[in-house]
Amino acid sequence: MSQYMPKLRTLDLLHSESLQKMPYFGDFPNLERLNLEGCIELVQLDPSIGLLKKLVYLNLKHCKNLISIPKSIFGLSSLKDLNLSGCSKAFSNPRNLNISESASHSQSVYSISKWTTLRYHSSFPTPTAHTNRLPSFISLYCLRDVDISFCSLSQVPDAISCLHWLEKLDLGGNNFVTLPSLGKLSKLAYLSLEHSKLLESFPQLPFPTTIELNLHKSNFENSRNGSWRRLGLLIFNCPKLGERECYSRMAYSWMIQFIQANSQSFHNSYDMIDVVIPGSEIPSWINNQSNGHSIRIDPSPIMHNINKNIVGFICCSVFSMEPISSISRPRSQIWATLTMELKGIYSGERSFRYYNFLPVILNGDHIKVKSNHIWLVYFPLESSWKADAEIISYLSVYEDYGLGMKVKNCGHRWVYKQDLQEFNLTAMHPGNSSALKRKFLAIEDEKQP
Repeated sequence: MSQYMPKLRTLDLLHSESLQKMPYFGDFPNLERLNLEGCIELVQLDPSIGLLKKLVYLNLKHCKNLISIPKSIFGLSSLKDLNLSGCSKAFSNPRNLNISESASHSQSVYSISKWTTLRYHSSFPTPTAHTNRLPSFISLYCLRDVDISFCSLSQVPDAISCLHWLEKLDLGGNNFVTLPSLGKLSKLAYLSLEHSKLLESFPQLPFPTTIELNLHKSNFENSRNGSWRRLGLLIFNCPKLGERECYSRMAYSWMIQFIQANSQSFHNSYDMIDVVIPGSEIPSWINNQSNGHSIRIDPSPIMHNINKNIVGFICCSVFSMEPISSISRPRSQIWATLTMELKGIYSGERSFRYYNFLPVILNGDHIKVKSNHIWLVYFPLESSWKADAEIISYLSVYEDYGLGMKVKNCGHRWVYKQDLQEFNLTAMHPGNSSALKRKFLAIEDEKQP
């Protein structure tokens, strides 16, 4: 028997594995957060979900047997975070969006506009058995975080470019061959395309000068001296893309623009940036390089950072991976990790240690071909780096051998305010890279005591 609960703000049914159907959502009119992650027996959502006008967070991750999503979901005008990762059955046929609408109370739930209905049907013709298409989320204009990874999708509508508040987009593990332009998503700060094995071309990113950073509170985590959030561009295990220089230039430029915006706009918040792209060589502007998995960090720049010109630190590693045999155990049970560690000892007795894990899924089921990748991480200069000078410091990258992973080389670079424009020129104009590299090295020599 249902119970009216107007004060309920959060409903967390995480991993309720026996749950098959949700009750009438009208009993929770002020619900703001709904977590159904891991409800593997959930088949459908009641169309009354459209009544939740205050809902800002909806998590359906790993609801692998969800076969329908009511179109009333497009009435959730306050929704900011939407996670549909692993809901592949829900998109096997766009007509599934109408299944739940025959409920007796559906007319009082939400009346989708005629314009949106026409757009929906014209955008998605009757699919083949092997074509999974994503419905247009155009009416969910407040969305900031969207995860539709591993949904067996073959197409994303062009209308995704209308989600102007979107900051984080995870499209990994799908069956796209191409993707629409993302150039209008001026606030996009995180994009994952990992394990997109059919992807043949890279989508257009927001033009660097149009990128707008904002302080969406839910994207931040606490740190000692303020807040930090993780930005990223993950192009990992996309074999049909290959090692194309144009993608590398775009990724490097994207990263530098975010560093530049971070150094100009943030005071008590810090952006740690990950970039993972296909590649077998550390970029030339990483001016300290070493074979193997570790390198000593020269402490002199931070020791003489009198004018506070250093804005951060870039670490880089090239690693390889290859398919593994499933003789000993199933591939799905074989995982790996790749860890980047910064460690050092300050003058006196204090020491520091930073860890960063490769932000992609390293599962044996997904690794089918041998490949090389570049992993770049930007660490902003937090106040702990500005204390006493370091006596000794190392960058180390540790691999897990479960997927035949091997770290080939690594490198690092201190980032100065005046470097940022030069970095961007190098990324965008590789033909002049030798001359610019000499200029960078000359600048570095001038900065040394």
